[in-house]
Amino acid sequence: MLFRVLGPLEVVHVDGRGADIPAGAPEHVLTALLLRPNTWVSAESLAEAVWPDRTSPFPARELWPYVHDLCRRTPLFGETSARIESMGGRYRIGVGEGELDSTVFAQLVHDGRVLLPTDPETAARCFRAAAGLWRGTPFATLDTYHSRAETDRLTRLRWTALDHLVDALMAMDHTAGSVALLQALTAEDPKREHTWLRLVEVLTRAGRPVEAAAASRKAARVARWDAR
Repeated sequence: MLFRVLGPLEVVHVDGRGADIPAGAPEHVLTALLLRPNTWVSAESLAEAVWPDRTSPFPARELWPYVHDLCRRTPLFGETSARIESMGGRYRIGVGEGELDSTVFAQLVHDGRVLLPTDPETAARCFRAAAGLWRGTPFATLDTYHSRAETDRLTRLRWTALDHLVDALMAMDHTAGSVALLQALTAEDPKREHTWLRLVEVLTRAGRPVEAAAASRKAARVARWDAR
């Protein structure tokens, strides 16, 4: 089973069938558990993620119907083993290697960074694979301290992967690919000064001074905007 949290929540069976996870509380429960996979989460913490606008007097009792239903929808092995465990007012979802896209994403970025100095071609494949897993804002249905912190961490890691992909392409003398990627990234986030500066650098090295100068002016405007 594959759990996708790098965008809207998706759960996919091994045979490719999508698991039907109802919107609302069930989706929030599962997302909050996937935020901390293989870790015990208290009923109080889980209830806060599911119902952020109120305090539940009996969180375990209110959560149980959703947890029970999710156990049926996300089996571990066949239809008999529960993936979600409960013990003493705490819950834990068991996630195996390769089953959670955010974990796979982080591992690909790590592998790419290790390989970059000696094998930029393989590193580029790692960074591309990591970027390809990204479908939107992670854990977007939650609004808790943990979800915001993890979303920020993963977002920063994505930009790191894309920056390193530029490094790998440049190491392979794929200047055109580097320019195209950087132009796409400046379009995605025009206020990110670092991307503009890299685009100026790559265009200069490619012997494209007119475009480099234009990008430099845009970078300066971004810097002035950030300084306000």
